[in-house]
Amino acid sequence: MLSLSGPALAAARAPWPALREELRLHDGPADAAGHPTWTLQDPVRHRFLRIDWTTWEVLRHWWLGDAQLIADHVSVHTTLTLSAQDVAEVLALARREELVHPQSAPLPQPAVAAWRRAFDWLLHNYLFFRIPLARPDRALKALLPWLRWAGQPGFALLSLLALAAGLFGVLQQSERLHAQWLDLMSWRGLLLYGLTLFAVKLAHELGHALVARHHGCRVPTMGLAFMVLWPVAYTDTTEAWQLADPRARMRIAAAGVRTELTLAAWATLAWSLLPDGNLRTAAFVLATMTWVSSVLINLSPFMRFDGYFLLCDALDFPNLHERSFAQARVALRRLLLGWARPWPEDFSPRARQALVAFALTTWGWRLVLYLGIAWTVYAFGFKLLGMGLFAVEVGWFIAWPGLRELRTWREGHAEWRGAARWKVSLGVLVLLGGLAFVPWRSTASGAALVQPSQTLAVRLPAAAMLDAIEVSPGSPVKAGQVLLRASTPDLARQAAAAQARTVRAEQEVAGAAVDSDQQARWGSLQAELATAREQAQAVRDEQGRLQVTAPFDGIVVDMLPDLTPGSSTPAATQVLMHLAARGAWSAVAYVDEVTARGLRSGHAAQLVLDADPLHAVAAHVHSVAAQPSSLVPEPVLVQAHGGSIDAKEANGGWVPAKSLYRVTLTLDQAPPLAPRSWRGHAAFAAEAESIAHRLWRAGSSGWVREAGF
Repeated sequence: MLSLSGPALAAARAPWPALREELRLHDGPADAAGHPTWTLQDPVRHRFLRIDWTTWEVLRHWWLGDAQLIADHVSVHTTLTLSAQDVAEVLALARREELVHPQSAPLPQPAVAAWRRAFDWLLHNYLFFRIPLARPDRALKALLPWLRWAGQPGFALLSLLALAAGLFGVLQQSERLHAQWLDLMSWRGLLLYGLTLFAVKLAHELGHALVARHHGCRVPTMGLAFMVLWPVAYTDTTEAWQLADPRARMRIAAAGVRTELTLAAWATLAWSLLPDGNLRTAAFVLATMTWVSSVLINLSPFMRFDGYFLLCDALDFPNLHERSFAQARVALRRLLLGWARPWPEDFSPRARQALVAFALTTWGWRLVLYLGIAWTVYAFGFKLLGMGLFAVEVGWFIAWPGLRELRTWREGHAEWRGAARWKVSLGVLVLLGGLAFVPWRSTASGAALVQPSQTLAVRLPAAAMLDAIEVSPGSPVKAGQVLLRASTPDLARQAAAAQARTVRAEQEVAGAAVDSDQQARWGSLQAELATAREQAQAVRDEQGRLQVTAPFDGIVVDMLPDLTPGSSTPAATQVLMHLAARGAWSAVAYVDEVTARGLRSGHAAQLVLDADPLHAVAAHVHSVAAQPSSLVPEPVLVQAHGGSIDAKEANGGWVPAKSLYRVTLTLDQAPPLAPRSWRGHAAFAAEAESIAHRLWRAGSSGWVREAGF
C-alpha cells in the first residue's frame, strides 16, 4: 500500500466518488504471505489490476461513502484493522487507475494550448503505439480444435527428436552450412530472410493467441506495434491476468517463443534433408537467425515483452516494472537527500535491493535501446531525423523524469531539508559540474597506415613463364640483385629470328668486301645489318624486362602463393611480390579538424598497430594538410575493409563521411614487425579542453553539418 500524507486525507474528506458499474472482479492467486488477491477488470479500458485483501474490503464497503466509516466497518466485521488513511490510499488508487466516474473525479487541470497537447501526444505515442489489424477471436475459436495437438507433450518430445536428428545432419554437412551463410548475403537470400521472418513472427503471435484461447481468454486484437517507429507484431492477451493459475499465464506468455523454437527444431531437420533452393534457405533462416533474435528480444524482462510477463508470473509479482520503479525512486531519495520517506511497499532488505537493481537496469536498458535505434536511423537513414530522435529520447528518458523528480523533491522539501545527506550530494554535484568545465589535456587519435618509407610492388610487364625465382619471402636483397627471371615463347621466337637476320646480314656484308659484284650494295647491306642489330637489341631489352632486379637494399615482404619455376604468371597488373627498404618508416593518419588545427610539424605522436596493440612506436608529425581530404586513397583504412574511417565509395574512390585532415608522420624507430604496411592508430596530445566544451562542440558541429545551418 502507498503511504499518503495530508493532501490525500483531505481528498478523502471531499465528496465521495462513485465506482464505475462496468468493473468486474475475478479471483486471483494467493500472495507470498498466503493472503487472497483479486483481479479487477476494466472492460472499457481493457486493463487489469491486481488488488490485495485490504483494497478488496474497502471496495466492498465503498457504498458507505466515508473513509472513517469504511475503516470502522471493516475493522469490526473482519480481522483487518484499518484507519482512515488506509481507506484514503485506496481512494487515491481508484482515482489514479480511473476506477471512479469521471464526473466525480478531481477537476482536470486548465486546458493547455493545442500545440502543447499535440506535442504531448507525440511524445507519448512515438515511443510506443499500436495499430490493431485483426479481431481474431472467432477464427481462433474455430482453429483451436485443429491445432490443439501442437501443444501436447507428445509433439514436444517429437520436436526434440527432430532437433537431434537435424543437428546430426548439420554436423555431416558443415561445408554446405558455410556455403549457406554466403548464399544468405545475396539479394535473394535477404528477400527470403524478410519473408521468413514475417511468417515466423505471425506464427509467434498466433501461438500466444491460441494458447490464450485454450485457457478461455478472449483475444480482441492482433496487429502491429511501433517501438520508436520500429514495427513489431503484437497480440492482445491482456485477459490472461484474470486467470488465477500463474502456470496458465506463463504458458500463454511462453507460447510465442515455444512456437519459434519448435519451428526451428523442424527447420533444422528440413535443412539437413532438403536439396539446395529457396526452401532450404528459408529452413536455414528458421533454424539459425530467426529464433536466436526471438530469444534475445522476447525473453528480455526489461521491455514489456514475453520475458517480462514470464518473470512476473514466475515470481508471482504483478506490475513488476511499476513497483520496482517506485522502490528505486524512494531509494534514490534516501541516498541523495536523506529523505526518510516511507517505502511504497514492505519488502525484505534483500528483495528491496533486488527490485532497485532491476529498476536501474531496466532504465539503462531502455535508454541504450532507444538511443541505439536513433543511432541506426542516423547512420543508415535520415540524419536530421536521427538527431531529432536522439534529442527527444534524452529529453523523455533523462530530462523529463528528472524534472518530475525535482518537483517531488520541492513538494517534500520540508521533510528532508534538515538532513545532512542532501548537502553532501549537493557538494558532489557542484564538484562534478565544476570538473566538467575544467580544461583537461587529453589524447586525440586517428586511423593510420604505417609502412616503410620506400616500397616496391613487383610486377611483370606482361604474362610470362617463370624460369627462376631467386628469392623467398623474408629474404634480404641487395640493390641490383635478380629477384626472378621469366620468358615468353613469343619473345624467344623473336630473339631467334632477330639473331638469324643479324648473322645473315653480317655474312652478306663480309661477302661484299671481297666480291666486286656486291660492292655496289655495300651501303644498303650495312643499313640492313644495323637494323637487324637494333631489332635484336630491342628483343634483348624486352627479355631483360622479364628479369626483375631490386632497385634498393631491402627485404622481400611477401610473395604471391604458388609461384614456382615453370608456372605461368597472372596478368600484368598482378603484384607478384612486395619489396621494402630497411630503415626509415613513415605513416599517414586522418584526424578531425580540431585535432589537425592543433598539430604542427615536429609535434610528437604515438603509433599503435592493430597487429601489435601492446606496443607504441614514437613518431613525429612531418606535415598537416591545409584542407580536408576529399578522398581516402588508402582503402584498407575504411570501414568496408575493416578500418575505422566511415566512408562511402563514389566515383572509384572512398569519400569520408565527415571532414578529415591528412597528417604524414615519420617514425623515430622501426616497429617490431615485418617491414610491410600495417593498419593502426596515431595518438596525439590534444589541446586542453573541458568536457562541457567538447560535448557542445560535437553536438553543434553535428547539428550544423546535418541540418545545413
